[in-house]
Amino acid sequence: MDFKADFGKIVGALREEGPVICHFTNYLIGESCADATLAAGAFPVFGDMYGDKREISADALLFTVNMMTPKKITTMSKAAESAKDKGIPVILDLGGIMTSSIWFRFARKLLEKGYVSIARGSQNECEALIENNTGKALQIAKDAATEFKSIFIVSGGTNTISNGKQTIVLNNNQPMLNDINCVSALISTLCACCSAVTKDMFSAAVFGVVVIEQAAELAASLIEKKDGPAMFKVRLFDGIYHITTKWEVINFNSTKQN
Repeated sequence: MDFKADFGKIVGALREEGPVICHFTNYLIGESCADATLAAGAFPVFGDMYGDKREISADALLFTVNMMTPKKITTMSKAAESAKDKGIPVILDLGGIMTSSIWFRFARKLLEKGYVSIARGSQNECEALIENNTGKALQIAKDAATEFKSIFIVSGGTNTISNGKQTIVLNNNQPMLNDINCVSALISTLCACCSAVTKDMFSAAVFGVVVIEQAAELAASLIEKKDGPAMFKVRLFDGIYHITTKWEVINFNSTKQN
């Protein structure tokens, strides 16, 4: 993978094509996900606005399974089935699956049916899905990707991305990301944006993570002493915009491949 050249192609396509990302998410994070989508050059719509979910017109779907009602789960199942038939990528954010057996079973169902192109979760969430508690994020990412034949991102102090054969670890974690809400969903959102303009889901996952991490570094550098998490979050969206429009400034030195 030629990181800089491949990244340039994907973010360039985002700006040129303006893909539509259909979000199936909850009220806590919906606005932030939409803002990140717009900042990256794509356009957000929300699944609730459609009548027949099998006719959704979008270039990628983003599912967040936490806080989903039975009605929304039915809607998302139909949308995922339709997306698979049409070759539309589905990105699944696993945040919160450990708090509800219903959400957990639904996430597994989507993965087992082969509906999911990219899945992102914490180490504990991914461990639970594959019943692997080795404590090693790299192995968990590989095993989950192999079992479900999907790209897996294990988030935490680092972001570990694997397709089962190739694994990349991104270490550029900005501490201020821990002070704001819905960071994990923003990662998934940016992966969805990237997946809409490439057939290479591994690259889409890697570069979605790169965007949020580089944007966070830029946002932190613009924070003044009087500022706090709220201003950092505002700057983060600015960072997403600048990283995807001025991508030549990105430093990939913190990337490790296995």
